[in-house]
Amino acid sequence: MRLSVTAAIAGFCASAHAFSDSSPFILFSTAKLSTSISQDQLQSSSKVLESTKQLLSSCPTNHYLLVSQPNLNAGHLSSKAAVPRLSDSLSHAASSYSVAEVAGEFDVKSIAAYLREICELPRSAVDVIELAPVPSSAAESAKTLKQNDDQLGLVLEQYKTAAGGSYTVIYAGGPRTEKPQTYTAEFTDSGAGHSELKRQLHDVNGARRQEKSTKDLPLFAKYQYFTPGIFMGLIALVILMSILYGGISALASLQVSYGAFDKEMGPAAQKKQQ
Repeated sequence: MRLSVTAAIAGFCASAHAFSDSSPFILFSTAKLSTSISQDQLQSSSKVLESTKQLLSSCPTNHYLLVSQPNLNAGHLSSKAAVPRLSDSLSHAASSYSVAEVAGEFDVKSIAAYLREICELPRSAVDVIELAPVPSSAAESAKTLKQNDDQLGLVLEQYKTAAGGSYTVIYAGGPRTEKPQTYTAEFTDSGAGHSELKRQLHDVNGARRQEKSTKDLPLFAKYQYFTPGIFMGLIALVILMSILYGGISALASLQVSYGAFDKEMGPAAQKKQQ
């Protein structure tokens, strides 16, 4: 049961931003581990703990190194350059097992107690190391991971020579000393934008409440039929109609006698013709 380094790193890259409160788990050994276990890259800590106990139930090696790295997540191991010594040791292992996302805190001390009990090993055969917590900032986290990787590399070199080539290493995320970073909205206009947003939200909520309160009202109480525009239009119409009425009345009052259109036949008309 061998999971290649490339596949392990690819799994960490694929889920580097999946869950900010989870941590990766890596197990590699110089012995052949043939127990069939789940290869899911998202598992609970209890399931990973159970799988680890299954893998180590036969006590495959003489020495065990359990490494706890607080605040670790899959994004920290997204490339080999982040932890080169760990990646090199993983590439030379006879068998390995990794989970990119372990939900919940994985306690390496419980594995240490299990190994001492089931394998009847002395305390010197099971070492537990807790590395420096990984800071939340990207620059500081890379620096701390490199320092921790150098420290872990020295320990692994001692294991290669002193353990007689028979050892198993577990590298897991320890307890979180910092909360995962979350997004916090910032307003650069000294709260004016936030106040405007609150005002608009208040207007929307008020409109919804008003719509709900007027839903069951009668027709003439629910709608407004006489608006200021209609009122001004009616006044203008009355004035225009008054002017039109006055004009028509003036035209109708004109009186002309029928004789005004008759031809004059008297002496004055004959004198004009002469």
